[in-house]
Amino acid sequence: MARGQRRTRREQERLRLLERGTEDHYLDTALYDHEYADRDDDVTWYRSFVAQRATDTAVLELGAGTGRITCRLAADGHEIIALDRMPVMLDALRQRCERDGWTESIRPVEGDMRELPLPDASVSVVIAPFNALMHLYTWRDLLACLREVDRVLQPGGALAFDVELPDIGWLTWDPEKRHAVTPFVHPTTGERLVYSTNHLYDAATQICHVRIFYDDAPPPGRKFVAPPKPRKLVHLAHRQIFPEEVRALVDAAGLSLESHTGDFRDISLGPAVQSQVVVCTKASPD
Repeated sequence: MARGQRRTRREQERLRLLERGTEDHYLDTALYDHEYADRDDDVTWYRSFVAQRATDTAVLELGAGTGRITCRLAADGHEIIALDRMPVMLDALRQRCERDGWTESIRPVEGDMRELPLPDASVSVVIAPFNALMHLYTWRDLLACLREVDRVLQPGGALAFDVELPDIGWLTWDPEKRHAVTPFVHPTTGERLVYSTNHLYDAATQICHVRIFYDDAPPPGRKFVAPPKPRKLVHLAHRQIFPEEVRALVDAAGLSLESHTGDFRDISLGPAVQSQVVVCTKASPD
């Protein structure tokens, strides 16, 4: 086989893996909501941020998903344009809006973060919570998104997002060893299962390919032993975005970096920090 053909097949396999890593984790929306139900620090922070920065325009949320943050913002009295690329997540959000009475406050929109379906200077606040920007797999994709945000923001408007702070030690863990072994009950089926993960980091692309395994729980009193083939395997691809890259791309997009802190606690980035929390602003006319 010619070298070019081998390269094409490798590229096709990489694209298939990225496609799975972009979608797999979000297909079971009930399980997704169950897994992140206790995550609350970011909700509190984004509610405070939007309350301080939003004007009378709608807030644009990138990667809104099923509305964990979206609905809390709506409860605070804001109108939200909830953008996501996954129809199944937006369907769950629509159902939640109908159930909880947010159909007038939340507008779900299927779209691409790199090509925002909004007019120029149409919103005062954009947020991209919970690692949404880590699904942009090249620096060009991330720059395109930031430039689109700059386009749709009003002068003086603000963007806030959070992404993981890369942890080289964690990224280079043994890719075959299972971690985070956790028993749980599936929220809709009632099945007793075990969740575990491992991951493989591709330093050349800065993409971490996380594998999430779901297996039957062992009988009470017995230790879990990973079977040769999992009951279900879910992929999650996250591009690692290093702090200096954040600063460079924010500047290249024409935005001004206002703050770059850790873990929703206004602390400096360091070894114990998990999330980079970034606030940028669009310049006002002189």
